[in-house]
Amino acid sequence: MLAKRIPQPRQSDGVQKKQIGGATIYLADAFALMPDLGDVDCIITDPPYNAKTHKGARSAKSLAASQIDFDSITEAQFIEFCGNAVAQARRWVVMSCAWQHAAELEKAGVPLVRLGVWTKKNAAPQFTGDRPGVGWEAVAILHREGKKHWYGGGRHAVWACNVEHGDHPTQKPLPLLLDWVTKFTDPGETILDPFMGSATTGVACLKLGRKFIGIEKRPDYFELAHVRLAAACHPFIGTKRKHPIDGQELIFSPEG
Repeated sequence: MLAKRIPQPRQSDGVQKKQIGGATIYLADAFALMPDLGDVDCIITDPPYNAKTHKGARSAKSLAASQIDFDSITEAQFIEFCGNAVAQARRWVVMSCAWQHAAELEKAGVPLVRLGVWTKKNAAPQFTGDRPGVGWEAVAILHREGKKHWYGGGRHAVWACNVEHGDHPTQKPLPLLLDWVTKFTDPGETILDPFMGSATTGVACLKLGRKFIGIEKRPDYFELAHVRLAAACHPFIGTKRKHPIDGQELIFSPEG
């Protein structure tokens, strides 16, 4: 049986909200805030992975310590989130996720329509060299009961694009999110990303004429998302210009 949305304690105190063009973002815990937002058209997101995946995330520059600096989630939390997400989204729920978590969705009664794959054309190798590397991530595609449509026709749920390195340790590539937003949503729809991170989903939504709602509980990543969304609305954000009178160097910020 499909899990129903689980009411959570209301945590209005301390929640910060910002509006940037067609995007609304919240500094809050996703599990606490989602029930207050009401239904949305689609959810496109990248939730935290399991503890093993977080611990094993390494780069060539940092073999000794994980490059992921935020908390993992348990299988139970992932299943709860997916059940709530399907109940909240009128249409698709699309997310990259740990394959171990995705494998449990059908057993939990969550309507997994398809398990897709993002293959990383420039993925890091297995630095120890004692086993094959992992050059892909799972993509869980969910939908509540009812008629489904997307704009991919009969193509496969396989996406191949390069990893992009940004200021967030697990920042997803913009071309990947642009394709998901294009294929799974319609112009003017409202898209929710409960684990916003640096707001790549939001940038894709603004570029493609969708409304965006994002939730992020880390203040530093919330501010990073604000800057990226502002730059998507106003491309001069973050650029340097000379003052027309005194020649002083100016850097444009989201606050103007």
